[in-house]
Amino acid sequence: MEFKRVVGSRRSVRYFETERPVERAKVETILQAARLASRAMNVPWGKGIVAYRHELTQDERDALKTPWAGVEFDLAPVYLLWYHDTDARRVNLTEARYPSVPSGVLQDIAVYGPPHGWSRKYVERVILPEVLTPGLERGPARGGNSDAGVSLAQAYLAAVDEGLGACLVPFDEQGARRVLGAPEYWEPVLALVFGYSVESPEAGGQRPRPPWESVCFDGHARTPFRRDPAVVATLEAAGLIQEPAPIGWRAEEVRALSRGFELPGGEPPPRSA
Repeated sequence: MEFKRVVGSRRSVRYFETERPVERAKVETILQAARLASRAMNVPWGKGIVAYRHELTQDERDALKTPWAGVEFDLAPVYLLWYHDTDARRVNLTEARYPSVPSGVLQDIAVYGPPHGWSRKYVERVILPEVLTPGLERGPARGGNSDAGVSLAQAYLAAVDEGLGACLVPFDEQGARRVLGAPEYWEPVLALVFGYSVESPEAGGQRPRPPWESVCFDGHARTPFRRDPAVVATLEAAGLIQEPAPIGWRAEEVRALSRGFELPGGEPPPRSA
């Protein structure tokens, strides 16, 4: 799928073909997209655990649920629980076993170079002592990490490109530790639950967003970025901008799906005698 259409076709899909497995190659592709994302100092902040619905008991699935996400863990065939590794910086500095700034590999392959003020000497005399080392004595530092979020976003788009439905949902931190063995120093980001969607491709339309003029600015925070109608038309043709929600038949689709899965919001399906 073309990139613009992948972005435009992303939906928060919550109804899946529960018993249809996702090919392992597609799961691996999603993980590769996450692994190859941008990261500060090339430190591997993002870590993920793949779990499969059919391999977990109902009690184990329930342990992952939160007040904001429950049914998704009952319907999605695959979960990717994504974390910010709060100890990644310390490991990188003390072991220097990844191709990161502390290991010196990035300087060797000219990722960072003299035109940007980088050199081995600069790393050793400035970056290590003044940027990466301070605060390590306090141990792992929670508080979220944008790089982990960037990698998860790429995983999400890869799932869409693979023809899957997907949704980001919160998960229970303690439950995940108990069921999946997540270390205490891994801070939860979100879970990407995915599988083959039973919703229509439009899934009710492109999700609403605040007005353009309230989000995008040009040169100054009080100067909205002016849109070009020709660019808008081009992006509509490319599939980046699609029909907005709500599409008229969406309410009936949700009722039908709820009936099929016997969920609140739909009449239960008739049962044979």
